Amino acid sequence: KPVEKEKPKPAEEEQPKPTEEEKPKPAEEEKPKPVEEEKPKPTEEETPKPAEQEQPQPVEEEKLTQVEEEKPKPAEEEK
Repeated sequence: KPVEKEKPKPAEEEQPKPTEEEKPKPAEEEKPKPVEEEKPKPTEEETPKPAEQEQPQPVEEEKLTQVEEEKPKPAEEEK
């Protein structure tokens, strides 16, 4: 009886020790990797969005004025 009790005790203690040490190591390495990749993605998307919105606004206004003036003239001449 005492021999059986002593065997499972050290066996259980030895198993959780290596598993706990191995689990946190890869978990910590995997976590920082995706976090770094996710951070630059949203920052890059947010910066070009406002920059593109500000530029096309004045460009579209200039194109619309020119297109409106050019389109009706040739359209009337063709008809």
